[in-house]
Amino acid sequence: MKRLVALALVLSAGLLTPPALADADDKKPVTTQAVNADELAVTDPVPLIELRTGNGALFWTLSNREAENAVANHGMTEQHTRLGYLRRQSFDGSQPIFRLRYPAGAAYLLTASAEERDALVASGDWVYEGVIGYAWAKQAEGTEVLWRMSRNGAWSVVPDERRAEYEAAGWRLDGPLGYVYPTYHRVGAVYFGTWNANTNEVLLDKAEKVYGRRDWWAGVRDFAGVGVERKAWHWPDEDFSHLEPSIGYYDDSDPHTLEKHIAQAASAGLDHFAFYWYWNPADGGSENYAEGLRSFLQARNRDDLDFMIMPCLHPWANGTVSLQLPEEQIEKAASVIVDEYLSRPNYLRANDGRKVLAICDPRGIGSGDKDRVDTAAVRAFTDAIRAKAREAFGEDVLITLTIDVGMDLAAGGIDGRQCLARWDPNRSYVNYVDNERQVFARYPGILIRCATSGFDERPRIGVLLDDPGPEKLEETFRWYEDQSPEEFGRLLDLVAADIAESDRPQIVDNMVLVYAWNEWHEGGIIEPNARDGCLYLDIIRDRLSLHGGTGCVANPEPVA
Repeated sequence: MKRLVALALVLSAGLLTPPALADADDKKPVTTQAVNADELAVTDPVPLIELRTGNGALFWTLSNREAENAVANHGMTEQHTRLGYLRRQSFDGSQPIFRLRYPAGAAYLLTASAEERDALVASGDWVYEGVIGYAWAKQAEGTEVLWRMSRNGAWSVVPDERRAEYEAAGWRLDGPLGYVYPTYHRVGAVYFGTWNANTNEVLLDKAEKVYGRRDWWAGVRDFAGVGVERKAWHWPDEDFSHLEPSIGYYDDSDPHTLEKHIAQAASAGLDHFAFYWYWNPADGGSENYAEGLRSFLQARNRDDLDFMIMPCLHPWANGTVSLQLPEEQIEKAASVIVDEYLSRPNYLRANDGRKVLAICDPRGIGSGDKDRVDTAAVRAFTDAIRAKAREAFGEDVLITLTIDVGMDLAAGGIDGRQCLARWDPNRSYVNYVDNERQVFARYPGILIRCATSGFDERPRIGVLLDDPGPEKLEETFRWYEDQSPEEFGRLLDLVAADIAESDRPQIVDNMVLVYAWNEWHEGGIIEPNARDGCLYLDIIRDRLSLHGGTGCVANPEPVA
């Protein structure tokens, strides 16, 4: 790799002596908050954050905490530029990027040259502030060069795609800082972990009544006609052969199943699974339907994928099933969440190091009124999570709430939003795709974007409800007749564009949650299937430019 422009040439041109600037608070050192251990625990590349000082100079950091401190206490303004993604830790083939400060003019400079760093410090005019991050020393797949450029005593960090633009504006090319990912999307998949004998008893009762067997795959297997009489009900000529997993119909209470799922997801470059998490208030309260999640934690390759949980505390309750969380059980549920899951080393972290808890339904917390969120009870729940996390591992937690529930986020102790399955009231997948960026725009601030691969409840006919007959199908069940892989790819293009053009906080701004890995009853399926193989995982990998894995494996070999 080329070195930076020779120091002697730079000095002779007078480029390392910024012009005198007016006094400002940003002459004081900004590094009052070093990168914390929880920030360092994020091993994925994170965005290089650029801020402008009160004097017009630029400042760079990988630390969200340092950026917040610079804004709050030093009058800086975040620029929302997209410069690329670096790692906070060294890695094979990496080189450090150093930051220096010019106290007399409140200016900052980045360099990958230790010689330049040492000469500037020796001049007495510059102060060395440390390594801000690590870039590739040589070009790796998916990376592009990041340049340092200068003009009239000012410095900029410039992605390769904007180099010509800067040169045309009179900026001088100082040299490369290293190679970085221009984009780095962290993609998770919603995981429905109840494909086992301990699933909802109501579903099993219905399956036995309709299909004559207590089979948790009833309806799905029957629409596909795999090993049973094909019953596609009112769509006998429609192809439902995709309703068979590539690894066969499985039991996700068996860790070997999750080992295969982890291998499939990781090979395609996915970042994490997001598990639905339920509570059962009976007999003093305990978690419910957690077999798939527990199998993930027992899988021998579990470290190949991160995970998070999404508490689904629904207001539903009948004589058989309740998924509510009464107020008197909040402390107990919070202890289970923190001790059993958030304390795990591969629990999902945001770019700022906080572990992420995404609430998919809060309406069952406290009063359990389906028409009203008990905000005080939600706040008691989020407060309990944070207090127990601080006690257990000394960190804060980032808590988000589904966009489907309206409430005062601050009053409920919520930091931001996430979206999950998306249904268009016009029953059109094309319409959903066309309008999704408008939906994102309704929720400013912290947002984990979502992408729905499909939605089709028809395999539930006869399982959860008796066959309603053709005249009542549309009012009873939802499905997208116009869904296609091509439209799913277009959706991901729009999601990527929304991220690229975003001015949101960069804490989770590159995260995407796909609905779903294995919602076989409801048509949200990116898990490889017998008909299409890795089609949907390949689309995700291609359209979101995922860098992990070596390419999807539809049916992996057992973990050794």
